[in-house]
Amino acid sequence: MQIADVRPIPLRVPLKQVFKAAYGARRTADFVVVEIETDDGLVGFGEASPIPIYDEGNQAGVVYVVNNYFKPLLLGQDPRQVAFLRQRLDQAVTGERYAKCAVEFALWDLAGKIYGLPVYSLLGGKTREVQVCWVFSGRSPEEIEEEAAAKYAEGFRVFKLKVGMDSKADVANAAAARRAIGSEAELRLDGNGAWGPKEALRRIEDFLPYNPAHIEQPVPAQDLEGLGYVRRHSSIPVVADECVLTPYDATRVAKAEAADMVNIKVSRAGGIIPAQHICAVASAAGQPPFVGSMLELGLGTVASAHFAASVSGLARATELVGPLLLERDILAEPLEYRNGYLVLPPGPGFGVRLAPEALREFKVTLG
Repeated sequence: MQIADVRPIPLRVPLKQVFKAAYGARRTADFVVVEIETDDGLVGFGEASPIPIYDEGNQAGVVYVVNNYFKPLLLGQDPRQVAFLRQRLDQAVTGERYAKCAVEFALWDLAGKIYGLPVYSLLGGKTREVQVCWVFSGRSPEEIEEEAAAKYAEGFRVFKLKVGMDSKADVANAAAARRAIGSEAELRLDGNGAWGPKEALRRIEDFLPYNPAHIEQPVPAQDLEGLGYVRRHSSIPVVADECVLTPYDATRVAKAEAADMVNIKVSRAGGIIPAQHICAVASAAGQPPFVGSMLELGLGTVASAHFAASVSGLARATELVGPLLLERDILAEPLEYRNGYLVLPPGPGFGVRLAPEALREFKVTLG
């Protein structure tokens, strides 16, 4: 069995509403689907989920790298050799984590289809069901309270509030969320690098009446010393997020004792294999990891969910909520969320099919 074709497809999928965070605002998900086809007609699907206002990498760059660097080295190769082919990607191109992720996801999907197994079985088996945290963007307190109440009624018990845009509005939003979800539900805060270290500590104190579970990336990603300062003086746990892009970054955070926990975004890390390495480093350092989200489409979401379901050290709720923020997903059958959990679809690989009409509708031409 050999790889016969590799096809990147750039898409622009509208969100239901503008998603606001300290780093900026998004109205669309401008991502890339990668299809890898074998010589006997099997197709594996992967997704690259770059957000240029948030991290390096972009849609056009993914398409270029896949077409000009990855496709030539993949053609004729055995798609079941996922780790070997991933090594070749790393040797061929420096960086380009999102492009590598899309190819690696597609290879895992193909391998699962070839062996007739879900990807989580290839990764060692399912260790848990995939609990999901509802993520609020920057909105008014009234909208936050209404949304929180609705999602609580649907069964969500973990919530994440984006902060760092306006101090008074942030506190009002935290109060609104807590009113709606009660005292027992978990409320996470995410600063997306909005503050300096001393300001971060002042802001954390403002949130204490609302019993936040943690504060995520309160200082800019490059300020590892500042993150450690906040962690040593904070009244609540501190999570490293944007400063952990690679296993090397995880090692730096571990050595500096700069965080209490680590947020692993599988798409941003470059795929399942580097995410496994980050998870191992963070776990060994006593900085429990959990799975975050780039607000992926359904394809990238379910791929990350297979990782989250299979790794024993990922006990906390994931943030894999991306498809629920889309006007329409690209999957033939939408992912099912039930009582605050993402239900992994049955079937080999990632267990999903793409909707051809959605690919045609959302496909864009890159200039």
